[in-house]
Amino acid sequence: MTNLVGLWRRSRIEAPLAAYRSAYARVDGDVSAIQLDILNTAWAESLARSPWARALRDRLALPDRFGDWTEFTARTPIQRKPDLRADLATAVAPPADLLWRATGGTTAEPMKFPVFTSETLTASLDIWLGRDRLGIRPDDRLFMIWGHSHIFGAGLAGSLARWRRRASDLALGYTRWNAYRLSDADLALAGEALLRSGARYVIGYSTALDRFARANMRRSGEFARLGLKAVIATAEGFPRADSRGEIAACFGVPVVMEYGSMETGPIAYERVTGEGYDVFWRHHRLELAGEPAADGARELVVTSLYPRAMPLLRYAIGDLAVPAAGGVLTGVRSILGRCNEHIDLPDGTAIHSEAFTHAVRGLPGVRAYQIVRRASARLPVIRIESSEPLPASTLKTLRAQLHKVHPDLADVRVELISFIPPSLAGKHRMVIEEP
Repeated sequence: MTNLVGLWRRSRIEAPLAAYRSAYARVDGDVSAIQLDILNTAWAESLARSPWARALRDRLALPDRFGDWTEFTARTPIQRKPDLRADLATAVAPPADLLWRATGGTTAEPMKFPVFTSETLTASLDIWLGRDRLGIRPDDRLFMIWGHSHIFGAGLAGSLARWRRRASDLALGYTRWNAYRLSDADLALAGEALLRSGARYVIGYSTALDRFARANMRRSGEFARLGLKAVIATAEGFPRADSRGEIAACFGVPVVMEYGSMETGPIAYERVTGEGYDVFWRHHRLELAGEPAADGARELVVTSLYPRAMPLLRYAIGDLAVPAAGGVLTGVRSILGRCNEHIDLPDGTAIHSEAFTHAVRGLPGVRAYQIVRRASARLPVIRIESSEPLPASTLKTLRAQLHKVHPDLADVRVELISFIPPSLAGKHRMVIEEP
């Protein structure tokens, strides 16, 4: 089936993608020096366009231009989400060419942040360069095992959001399967949907892909005949040591990891060989901080090298990484991000933890959250970090959101707590077990 919108998108991005691809093929000089020039150009534009960039500069007393990376590191302390929130809270008049995005993700710390509309092209170049290396084109049909945050909208705005999502997916040739529901029965239906989709590649949460593969292994022969190009796992680490092998055996194609975050966009794509990651180093500078663990892993810190409404300078993304032999500027040996787990309900339904992310992240007053599984309890508990009691209206909204995922979740207990301690990598564990 011809995907006309996909063909149009391919025609729009072909020229900038070709130029971006060529920039990696032709490297004149030291990568670090090239990155410094890119940073200074991007930083100057961010300061000119963004009040939040100026707030960051003023808070840290940063220069308008950095002479070298030694000066940059000396003058820019490692930044974390509370630091970003301090800049975002600055009372300013926002520019017009702006979008707002929200993240909860594996850190379970919801945050809304601004992006220039121009940042979407930057992210798309990284996305399509990573997929281009897998033979995937912008007009290829896609099967997604993904979250459905659009289901949480209420009223007319919510209905419009759901309609826009369905229309967009149809136009782009996307088949979107709800990753919140991961029972074997649900995933058997997902397998049938994949066979009907005409997809050329698959993207999904790593845990969801693992469960899909185990539920549909008997159909591996049928999937092999689809002519898929690759399976892309993202959002979390694989839940088991044999996950990658099981997923590859089910779909009959290579499985690679896309690494990034909502704050940064795509940062790196795993090589098809599984031997490390290629970093999109013209848009992101990586460094490792802190003392190495026994396996050599250290805290991953990223600096964005393109104009941003909310510049990320030495931002601790919340993951640990093991460096490649030559360092981390152009490649990483492994990334030890945490894995989003699923929640089993009494009726046997498995709910992906991203369902809780999408239900909680837009609520006012929520700084962080955690899902607590207790062997003695029928349902999980949602632990919310907040300095003040949540209004009854907020709790009502939360329960209404969760009811859309599964009716039983409307009855979960909510516990308020003043502080949820983070892990070594700076992340709050999203799902924990308690007696």
